[in-house]
Amino acid sequence: MGKLGKETKTLLIAVTAICLVSFLFAGGIATLLAKNFQQELLLHDYGVAGHLMNNENELSISAFTSLPNENDIECGREALASIGYDETVSMRFLPAVQSYRNQAMLFVFLLLVFLFGAIYLSLFLYFRRQHKAFNNAENTIRQFLDGNTTSRIECSQAGDWYSLFHDINEMAAILSAHAENERQTKEFLQDIISDVSHQMKTPLSALKMYHEIMESHKDDAATVSSFTEKSQREIKRMEDVIYTLLKLARLDAGIIQMEKAPENLSVLMQDVLERFETWAEREHKTITLSGKKDVVLSCDALWVSEAIGNIVKNALEHTENGGHIGVKWSQSPLMTQIEISDDGKGIHPEDLYNIFKRFYRSRFSSDVHGIGLGLPLAKSIVEAHGGTISVTSSLDAGTTFTLNFLNLTDE
Repeated sequence: MGKLGKETKTLLIAVTAICLVSFLFAGGIATLLAKNFQQELLLHDYGVAGHLMNNENELSISAFTSLPNENDIECGREALASIGYDETVSMRFLPAVQSYRNQAMLFVFLLLVFLFGAIYLSLFLYFRRQHKAFNNAENTIRQFLDGNTTSRIECSQAGDWYSLFHDINEMAAILSAHAENERQTKEFLQDIISDVSHQMKTPLSALKMYHEIMESHKDDAATVSSFTEKSQREIKRMEDVIYTLLKLARLDAGIIQMEKAPENLSVLMQDVLERFETWAEREHKTITLSGKKDVVLSCDALWVSEAIGNIVKNALEHTENGGHIGVKWSQSPLMTQIEISDDGKGIHPEDLYNIFKRFYRSRFSSDVHGIGLGLPLAKSIVEAHGGTISVTSSLDAGTTFTLNFLNLTDE
């Protein structure tokens, strides 16, 4: 079973000591029983001898089977004492008593041997099972410490050390969850840093170049004005990237809690329309709204407005002059649906599975100003509300984004 622990050794020593004391005690009991047997034998012999002496002419079995009276015992004691047979006679001169003592001692010893043998066997089996269980647990814990976070101690039973194993498994599960959370957090931070670094590199390089040009043409007002305007455009681009990334990071990290409240979709869509009216008019494009005026959606109006605004903005960017963007909504007992459609160039089939990826830029797109974060942000906002977003598109025919929100709860 391997090396015994201090507590196990103490238990075995205690059981062994009890065993030895029990054997000594058994010898004393056997001697005491023999003494009692000797006294009974003497009384019996006194009675038989007295009865025979008091009834010399009569030999009867009653001398051996009946209880002797006091007269017979006293007479027998005096007669036998005269020949040295009394309480003082040694046990070794009484074979029957000596045989009785030996048999009693043997039976008691055998009983103790059986009992303590059963105890030692039970302890051996118990400790062997315990050692095996703890050895397996130690190996499993070692595997966990070596990096196998899925390792768990087998403990299908209850009680004894299995309660400890259950607690260890629970602790391992908690540690694994914390480790996974730390890993995801680390990856999340790495992704954010990578995204920021990637998107800041180009505008920062451009700003550095513009600054050098302006420094070298300080006296050329037209050049300074031109590159100042370009610098402002790059700064605005950097602001858009940083603010949008921060919003996405907060959504991904679960920091933002959506403050849901019943909102009238007609009013909400009108607010979105007002934000893009000037842009649409400048490019001779139209935005139309359609839907019942009493439709109410439980949502965070600020965030949902931003999600829909990002989709409308994307539609405006990919629709030719004179194009049309339509926003309509409907509601059933199960869900509320919002559709944003345009009659623009459409999305290439190769891009349909990638448009919600951050910073994705299609090789078929002529857009050089977009940063590729508007649609991913819209998707994160919709999903934070428990909704779904999907897209269908045909080249040169237009694109439709569909947002679905379940009406099962207001929370």
